[in-house]
Amino acid sequence: MESSLPAPVKEFRSDTLIYESVGMYISLPKGDFTFFTRGSHRHRGYEFMLPITDMPLVEIDGNIIYARKYHVLPINPMQEHGVSGRMENVRFISILFDESFFNNIISDAFKQKNFLFCNENYPASMELYSMIKMYIKESTVESPEKRIMLKNLGHTIALLIFRDIIKDSRLFLSGKPYSPGSTVKIKKVVEYIKKNYQKECTLDELSEIAGISRFYLIRIFKDHMGKTPYDYLLDIRLENAKLLLTKGNISVTDICHECGFNNMSHFIRTFKKKTGITPSLYKKFTKLEQ
Repeated sequence: MESSLPAPVKEFRSDTLIYESVGMYISLPKGDFTFFTRGSHRHRGYEFMLPITDMPLVEIDGNIIYARKYHVLPINPMQEHGVSGRMENVRFISILFDESFFNNIISDAFKQKNFLFCNENYPASMELYSMIKMYIKESTVESPEKRIMLKNLGHTIALLIFRDIIKDSRLFLSGKPYSPGSTVKIKKVVEYIKKNYQKECTLDELSEIAGISRFYLIRIFKDHMGKTPYDYLLDIRLENAKLLLTKGNISVTDICHECGFNNMSHFIRTFKKKTGITPSLYKKFTKLEQ
């Protein structure tokens, strides 16, 4: 069977560290990297970007995406991707999988087939970073068990990436019966929530934007996004809270109010339920990583 594992981009090879095993490889720049001009490419394998710095000018299929640090940005097979302009002093990890290799792992574990990912930022777990570090470490050691270790770590990394993405529930499965009309309505609501997450965003307000009843909005929103409008709003607030917590110069109290939470106890309780740790501990963790 012909492999669809993409080859490293030729012009970047001299500036990139590459750690490879069966069905996948991990690459990262040797230091801060500068993209001088717009450029793009495509390949058959899956690619997952994990920015170490914010990358505001990533382009996928003509859409400009602000790739956030500490997040996973998925790229599907044969999607054209690259950068839309000059980006200075950026760092990122790229994880690339052979298409069949990745599909087989996810199919065995999650019983999911024929899926495509949304090109959005998904929060990356601490476990994923730990496995990536272990993979890189094992790649540099010559030992009899190296091949098996890397293969098992590759499987674990694929599963953790998929788990992090479906946890955020913005995974599109190909072939799902969405009507064009309902997709447009949901897109309007999603865009409104993203722009107005700091305020209340009531169900009455959202259903008026979509032009449908509250009951029907909840039903089709959950069909499309895997969660209710309220849960989606909470996730957007938490995603922005995580971003602010990485900046270090903003207090947890200010972040709570900046992200639309009514009070501190609700913010802490919701954050811990979704991430497993408090906002203060998350803030300390990101300081250690910087």
